[in-house]
Amino acid sequence: MAIPKAKTLQEKFGFMDSDIKKPEHDEMIRWIDDNILDILMVEFGCAARPKGIRTRWEPVVRQTSGGGGIIGFVDFIARQSDRRIVFEAKTAIESLGVLFRQVRMYQEGYIDGCPIYEMPIVVVCPDDTHAKTIREQGLRFIKYDPKMKFALGGV
Repeated sequence: MAIPKAKTLQEKFGFMDSDIKKPEHDEMIRWIDDNILDILMVEFGCAARPKGIRTRWEPVVRQTSGGGGIIGFVDFIARQSDRRIVFEAKTAIESLGVLFRQVRMYQEGYIDGCPIYEMPIVVVCPDDTHAKTIREQGLRFIKYDPKMKFALGGV
């Protein structure tokens, strides 16, 4: 049986995201989606609960604002008017280099014609060992804990 050809630019560079096949990854995305208002308030210091937030799982990242080839798929995006926030969920971070290369490749692309380099990127992982380094690289980090109750009330 032939090995399937890479369909995205990330696959061509050898970045195969094994997380997308794990049920834990889906649980993390569901947690982000279910708690998005509180996450935005805590992570971005909103004075009031955000309104009009739309979310989408696995939006495609394109090479150009007009479309072009597929770079890959970010895990989750939250949108309020013209503001977009990207979330990358990891069940574990085995290599910071791989994580940063994946994110940097995304930052060269576009979602719905908008450049990702202008969007905050939030890494979500149950292990916060690398949180400081991730933040030092200009990304945000949230520790995933499905039992966490947000002080702001939850949704």
